Amino acid sequence: MSDYLPRETLINILTRLPAKSLVKFRCVCKSWLSLISSPDFTSTHLRLTPNQPRLLLRHFSVTPPYKEIYSLRSDDDDFTSLGDLDCPFKSTSGCFFRVVGCCNGLVCLSDDCFGFIYTIIIWNPAIRRYLTLPIPNLCVDDIGPYMFALGFGFDPKTNDHKIIRIVYQEGEGRAKDGGPPPQAEVYALSTGLWKTIKGAKIGYHMVDLFWSGVFANGGVHWMAYNGGKSIGYCNVVLVFDVGSEVFREVKLPEKLVGECPLDLAVVAYRDSISVFQYDNCGPYSCKGFTIWVMKQYGVEQSWSKLFIGSLNGGVSTLLGFRSSGEVVVEKWDGKLVSCQPGRIKKMGIRGGKESFYLGTYAESLILLDGGNVVSTQDVASSDQIDDSADNAAVLSKLEDYSRGHYIVAANALNP
Repeated sequence: MSDYLPRETLINILTRLPAKSLVKFRCVCKSWLSLISSPDFTSTHLRLTPNQPRLLLRHFSVTPPYKEIYSLRSDDDDFTSLGDLDCPFKSTSGCFFRVVGCCNGLVCLSDDCFGFIYTIIIWNPAIRRYLTLPIPNLCVDDIGPYMFALGFGFDPKTNDHKIIRIVYQEGEGRAKDGGPPPQAEVYALSTGLWKTIKGAKIGYHMVDLFWSGVFANGGVHWMAYNGGKSIGYCNVVLVFDVGSEVFREVKLPEKLVGECPLDLAVVAYRDSISVFQYDNCGPYSCKGFTIWVMKQYGVEQSWSKLFIGSLNGGVSTLLGFRSSGEVVVEKWDGKLVSCQPGRIKKMGIRGGKESFYLGTYAESLILLDGGNVVSTQDVASSDQIDDSADNAAVLSKLEDYSRGHYIVAANALNP
């Protein structure tokens, strides 16, 4: 049939089909294989993919089989499950990966929540392909114990995805103690290599080594600070421009500049950013939060307080926004709720402490011409349950992770 269709018409039809179907259609003939595998087709398909509001939710199950669960959810009032994504990867900790970010159908995972491990994966679940990154240049063997931050973003001008990694030494090696300043390196999907960013001037530290950056408006954003409790904090949003590979700053509302940075988190908000401010009541007694949004990106005067919320049972993590403006919140008991002024709705989902991730998702063909194929055997092995494993120990590790998460960050703020 394609012999009787103009090429432009064929492309117009194929670029509107699901990624999973297009992977199969490469077997139709050599011309279709060449067309669907081309970078131009991948870019066009991504641009024309129907803009269906879908969310990617990840959590660690607290009931058998005790594993990471990645599910697609509708962004309607019911948060309907649209199916699970088969995750073929297992963390060396026995618990979960850190989700660095999700962009253009690619999910970036890092196995670093429980130690100095350098496994970073870029995964396209729609076409069952993944890429394991080479070991970064900045490692513990070379610079000693360090704190770090990660971010994942996209440069539309070059159609390139990049991972940014910021590393700075702990303790006596910290820059403010006379040690070397933070260093940065970037991995580009187009080159397959880590590159040190020379001359990167980073005058701040990240809030917490476990938190990833948020990609919005062409840049990866982190909450950053200098100073300390004894002399006062100075907080900003540190931004890495993915295209120019240059760092810059976005100023916070005056109210937040001097707050404890452990109580602040930057989150994407529509085409801009927001800041979640937790009640500074300690790691296990936070009951409320305040949400600030930057209505016009980059304009300091456009910061506005969106709303204030509180929850009986305590707030663990604010995950992000839904298209309705509601905020998805993880409570201290691991249950999810959706909040807006005057309304709190239970979502019927419970997971391991701080194992939740929420982001937007759209299928794509990126990695179709490279990376490794996830085989059926790989997925089956990831679903196996180790009957000899102590399930109570797994849940205890999750709880220890939550406590350690806060303690390590608190020590970093006040060495």
